[in-house]
Amino acid sequence: MINFGPGSLHVDVHLIQSYPYSNLNRDRQGAPKSAKYGGVMRARQSSQNGKRHTRTAVEKATGIRAVRTRGVPQAVARRLTARGWTWEQALAAGQMLILAAGVKGLGIADSQGTNALLFLPESALDELADLADDRRGDITQAVSDIAAEEAKAAKKTTRKKAGTDLELAPGAEDDEEPAVGEGSLLAKYAAKIFPKAAVLTVLRSKNASVAAFGRMLANEADSGVDGAVQMAHGLSTHAASTQLDYFTAVDDILQEEGTERGAGHMGDQRYTSATFYRYTSLNVTELLDNLDGDTPTAQAVIAEFVRAFITTVLPAKASGTAPFTIPHLTYVTVRSDRPVSLVGAYETPVPDSLEGYLPRSLQRLNDHARAHHRFLGTSGLITHAHSGLADDTFDALGDRLDSLDDLIARVSDTLAKELS
Repeated sequence: MINFGPGSLHVDVHLIQSYPYSNLNRDRQGAPKSAKYGGVMRARQSSQNGKRHTRTAVEKATGIRAVRTRGVPQAVARRLTARGWTWEQALAAGQMLILAAGVKGLGIADSQGTNALLFLPESALDELADLADDRRGDITQAVSDIAAEEAKAAKKTTRKKAGTDLELAPGAEDDEEPAVGEGSLLAKYAAKIFPKAAVLTVLRSKNASVAAFGRMLANEADSGVDGAVQMAHGLSTHAASTQLDYFTAVDDILQEEGTERGAGHMGDQRYTSATFYRYTSLNVTELLDNLDGDTPTAQAVIAEFVRAFITTVLPAKASGTAPFTIPHLTYVTVRSDRPVSLVGAYETPVPDSLEGYLPRSLQRLNDHARAHHRFLGTSGLITHAHSGLADDTFDALGDRLDSLDDLIARVSDTLAKELS
């Protein structure tokens, strides 16, 4: 259950950031993502894209990594082969561990990995390998027995197709072997070898990354973690359209030989340029609950999260656009009541201007924040401050600070006092 309301702590981060001609986040047709808001189409950066890049930056900074993957069986197998296992036995062990958990609908896909993404602390892969290593003899025997049973079944099928085995022996089943999941041979042996509770304990484990970004596994409620991070889709503060770029590529050798004129390749790509409002909120109370009250780790994650959200590069199409800007304005608040998004400042789109979109976008944010303070009051606003490339001081956005480090220090110092 997510902690909102009086007594809960929240860190909100608001950005105004201008991007040049680029394609930061594309849809399935390769065009920049968009959304309709305030009656007009806007450029959009998906929250999933923002979360992914922010999470990897936080993990790199803290050294606490989690992996979202369908490849848990293979990752466990690689660890086991490093300990002297054959690949066949190691992969079977990794797959058995998944099946031993007994989670309805969770099985092994044709790719040999799981049929659903799992999100686990990286250390969980070593813990699963340890579980398998402790039962190496049983797994070796199981792999042999499964191979024998499959060979016997294949032989019976061949004889039946040839018409030499028209009647099944008493008790035999005239069904195809089930898929690799509940009821399969692998699952049957997995249930005998691995204690379900031990495997589930590993699948339910969490670290700071899982605590911050959350996890959901269908049909296994106890593995779910309500993430402390909520991130909005970034929207342009103004109407924005997709622009078509027709391009050509020269064939160097043909040009040098003079045997052919014109392009060696032609195509088109889609881009946009926009000033974005981006917003995220981190529920400090939820993060602490997820970390079982580990305040130092929570403090470290929060500081790196704020830094990552502000500075992380969204690298799509970077080689051809180099969209490596930083925000013109960053506004950070620590609240004791609830998160507050200021996206409503741009429901009426900022109009075109010879000054561009930035000046009015910045002023709109300030005006909208002032309206929130007037309506909600400021008793829930523990601290707020702003910084960035803009030289202006915005009266409704708290103290004007010089740098990103100053902003992070303000958040960290405030939380330290609140949590002491």
